[in-house]
Amino acid sequence: MKRILSFLLFLFSVIAHAQTTVLENNPTGIHWYQVNTPHFRVLFPKGFEEQAQRMANTLEYIHDPEAKSLGTRPRKISVILQNQSSQSNAFVSILPRRSEFYTMPPQDYNFIGTGDWLNMLASHEYRHVVQYQHATRGFNRLIYYIFGTPTLAGMAQAAAPQWFWEGDAVVTETAFTRSGRGKIPYFNLVFRTNLLEGRTFNYHKQYLRSYKHNIPNHYVLGYNMVSYLRKKTNDPEIWGKITARSWNVPFIPFAFSNAIHNKTNRYVTGLYTDMATELRKEWQKEIDQLKLTSFEKVNVRSSSAYTDYFYPQPQEDGSILVMKSGIGDIEQFVLLKDGQEKKVFTPGFINDAGMLSTAENSVVWNEYGYDPRWLVKNFSLIKIYDYKTKQKRVIGGRHERYGSAALSPKGDKIVTVRSDNGYHNTLLVLELFTGKVLKEFDNPQNYFYSMPRWSDDGSKIIVLKTTATGKTITLVDAASGAETDLLPVSKENAGHPVLYGKYVFFNSPSSGIDNIYAIDLETKQRYQVTTSRLGAYNAAVSKDGKSIYYNDQSRDGLDVVKIPFDPAAWQPVNDVVIDDTEYKHLVEQEGRPMLFDSIPQQTLPVKRYSKLKGMINPFSWGPYLESNLTRADFGITSRDILSTTTITTGYTYDINERDGFWRAGVSYQGLFPIVDVNVTKGSRSATRDAVGYFKVVGRDTTVVTQKPKFQWDEENVEAGLRIPLVTTSSRFYGAVNIGNYIGYTRVTNFRNNIDGGGRLFPSNYPQYFFRDYQDHGNLLYNHFSVSAQRLMKRSRRDINSKWGQAFFLHILNTPTVYIFDKIYTSDYSGNQFSFYGLGYFPGLFKHHSFYGYWAYQYSDIATTLNIKTGEGLNNYTFRNWVPLPRGQSVARFRNFYSMSGNYTLPLWYPDIALGPLLNVQRVRANLFFDYGYGSTVYPKEVVSQEYVSTGAEMKFDINIMRFLPQIDVGFRYSYGIRPSVTKFELLIGTFNF
Repeated sequence: MKRILSFLLFLFSVIAHAQTTVLENNPTGIHWYQVNTPHFRVLFPKGFEEQAQRMANTLEYIHDPEAKSLGTRPRKISVILQNQSSQSNAFVSILPRRSEFYTMPPQDYNFIGTGDWLNMLASHEYRHVVQYQHATRGFNRLIYYIFGTPTLAGMAQAAAPQWFWEGDAVVTETAFTRSGRGKIPYFNLVFRTNLLEGRTFNYHKQYLRSYKHNIPNHYVLGYNMVSYLRKKTNDPEIWGKITARSWNVPFIPFAFSNAIHNKTNRYVTGLYTDMATELRKEWQKEIDQLKLTSFEKVNVRSSSAYTDYFYPQPQEDGSILVMKSGIGDIEQFVLLKDGQEKKVFTPGFINDAGMLSTAENSVVWNEYGYDPRWLVKNFSLIKIYDYKTKQKRVIGGRHERYGSAALSPKGDKIVTVRSDNGYHNTLLVLELFTGKVLKEFDNPQNYFYSMPRWSDDGSKIIVLKTTATGKTITLVDAASGAETDLLPVSKENAGHPVLYGKYVFFNSPSSGIDNIYAIDLETKQRYQVTTSRLGAYNAAVSKDGKSIYYNDQSRDGLDVVKIPFDPAAWQPVNDVVIDDTEYKHLVEQEGRPMLFDSIPQQTLPVKRYSKLKGMINPFSWGPYLESNLTRADFGITSRDILSTTTITTGYTYDINERDGFWRAGVSYQGLFPIVDVNVTKGSRSATRDAVGYFKVVGRDTTVVTQKPKFQWDEENVEAGLRIPLVTTSSRFYGAVNIGNYIGYTRVTNFRNNIDGGGRLFPSNYPQYFFRDYQDHGNLLYNHFSVSAQRLMKRSRRDINSKWGQAFFLHILNTPTVYIFDKIYTSDYSGNQFSFYGLGYFPGLFKHHSFYGYWAYQYSDIATTLNIKTGEGLNNYTFRNWVPLPRGQSVARFRNFYSMSGNYTLPLWYPDIALGPLLNVQRVRANLFFDYGYGSTVYPKEVVSQEYVSTGAEMKFDINIMRFLPQIDVGFRYSYGIRPSVTKFELLIGTFNF
């Protein structure tokens, strides 16, 4: 048994550190099937065939109409329907080429609108497929043939900004579907607010965003830019012409802006200015005709940082519970009363249903739960918190897919909506304390229910209901399940219904601006309750029935305001006319406003999808440079579309070493442990500085007049297992990674430029000995590692987590391995133990932070060397795994301790753009104090050294050449106290997406 286990360890230990990507895939036991059409292959899990048939018919039907305005017809692509996730999302990738739909519909009416979720995904994501096909032209086509899809993707993204990709897709969903985000005023709320409040930021800030002001994402900018130019030119193909010109020559800087200028005589900055100016005039003209509602503001803002106070819920004591979040605050529940704000609780990663519910000092909400291993599988849970007793718990289990939650008036039941893995939607009533299902309402037509809430007496449930033809508000009898529709089924995007007495309050954008409306259940009369300048939402009636609380949009976010409960002051509404001014031209240009209402219902053949046959799927080939520009690769990379197997093979040339090696690797991630194997063979070289390396103890110092250079031939095999685990819980992101790998390295023809020998030179005394090189022979090594982290989620302005911990453990040695009846040992002996832990703490002010680490490393360093007997010459020292004091040149010791204290703070949010070349968003600093101590006990002496340094780092968060991904660069000044040394370094950080 021992030998069998050793053999398995050899085959399945964790791979080298370069291969640490964890792919997003599904549990092993899911069986996959496929439906094929001329242009699509729809993959789906067992049990999802009904929706797969519908999507196959839908995608094939929209293939030509949605591609027409870009003048291209995409080739066949695979679409994967993911039904294990509770996240509402989708994407298109060409790495490898596919699209994935996450099929659980969102509950927030301002996201899903009045249409079907899968239809919206089909419209939006298919447009991205069209864009990629359109981008494969001119120089880009040549790039694709030579380098494969990764380089094509990079050039396509570089030659057209992200706002175009997403804005054009939002325009498409708006023009072709019943809803679409361009038809939802809330989608434009922040952009509209900024323009009308005099914050017409320049193009760079509007696209690249800011830490100073709240800027909507590039979806919003893109929709308005694309829509504006199509309206101005009355040419639905104008963006196809612009991008064709840009993607033909993507290597020319600012090709996209130049292409716009070629077609419109305006560069991109001028086009943005024209668009913003026109929209501001139109929106201001609309507001000038309104008689606005007077209200009393409830919340008091302590700063000008953009902050929203969502979903006001009146309490018995007169306070208002809200969810607060903003540019400088993560989501938290707070109580507002008498101009004061009291923090109640910080929830975890919220699945925002667009509502909150409270009763009996408790609040319920939806929060994501995560499978520990499979990244595509996650859950949507109901959580409850009692802010009097400070108790929290999960209602109804940790593996559910609940999309909303509302407490009954007595606080003993919860009404919720459950979406199962088959795309079926069910309205449920749960018992609070046990989570038991008390009532499951029939839904044979599979209507989509959302945002349910109880009446004030608990006898009725008010809920949004979306059908195949539109949306309505429905009143459900809690006992019998009998339904009464309160509005005509239509494309009016009603939301957040609240039943109080004989009135139902709800949000509606029918006037073009979101406002609160009411229906009298006795007379059926409809009223407009508010007239807001920017938008009003989320009504709630006070416990005494005298006031209505709601959200009103202001310059710095959603406020909580109140007005008297006075039906006499409400404006009667007789005819509801949807204002379609802002998007009417898009619908007319495409000419297919009801495209999704005429989808054919053909039953297509279904067959099993073979993971084995799909395992080989090359998507990258040819030469490319790695991101650090130190290695050039030529090879092929394959990954199956279900993200289980990655295969790489090719040749790597190290630019610094001026040598190269052949490589091949496999990572199979379809099992609970990830199985990795890597093989390399080739030539290696390295140049080292002799300063700081050990010589034979007791001998005089030798002066080496040139830097040692080593050259050798190397064959290496690494194989192993790693287990990545997700431990995210509450407001803390968490992960644990456990792994072990065994490696075998064979080195031949090792030589140096000093005396032509190996790692010990010169041949006469004294000698320099390089312990971290393998001379001739075989090195068999084992590497066991464990890492874990628990970091509190951050707001946009936070540089580090306010609270967090992390640790890293590495154990390396040279073992004896049994493979069947053979014993394998190493020609070298080495042993190393490394550990370090990190801690994050709040700073003195908001967005400041303390953090520090403590580390220890033991390295087995031979303390005697004897050339005649060979004693100590087989000693091998593994690479360093602990952080070292900054600004110091640290030697290797048998025992080494290090620690550090850091204080990080933002200095300035400049939002300075130096033309199109550089945009500076934030300047931040870090003050540090580092300490290290190393010692090695030799037979005749103890060699030890203390390292102490302090200094400062300054970093700039910047965008280069108008690229949306942000990078941090800066410099470090280090002052060495012991040993005394001063050092200045340039810092190139990471991309901040």
